[in-house]
Amino acid sequence: MRTLILAFLLLPLATFADEVRVTVGMGRHDAVALIKKHSGKAITPGLEVVGPKGEHPLTGIYWEFQDYDAIITLDAKDGKVIAMTFWTKKDFGESKSHRAKTEQSITALKIDTKTREVSIEKKKNAG
Repeated sequence: MRTLILAFLLLPLATFADEVRVTVGMGRHDAVALIKKHSGKAITPGLEVVGPKGEHPLTGIYWEFQDYDAIITLDAKDGKVIAMTFWTKKDFGESKSHRAKTEQSITALKIDTKTREVSIEKKKNAG
């Protein structure tokens, strides 16, 4: 019994958190695991996205959260998330020009698993 209590006390606090964060700087593998765990689905293959060397279909760049009003992109290098962008589902569903106007560079996506609310931390402009 003591072992069970000790194991419970050693669990990370994030295990009990209502807020889940995907952030720039975290490992890509960890970010994708969190996204998938919280209803995220890779939608890149269904888009007309072509890589810099003509690669198609690309995978793992665009993610739609089925249970939340969020679509994000993950840009990674050397296994780390280096940039993220965000749209609401409504904005992403509009034309490509509207999508370009409403795209937001972010440093974190936060989802509340109880209220199903989404919030973002925007990338600060240099200057």
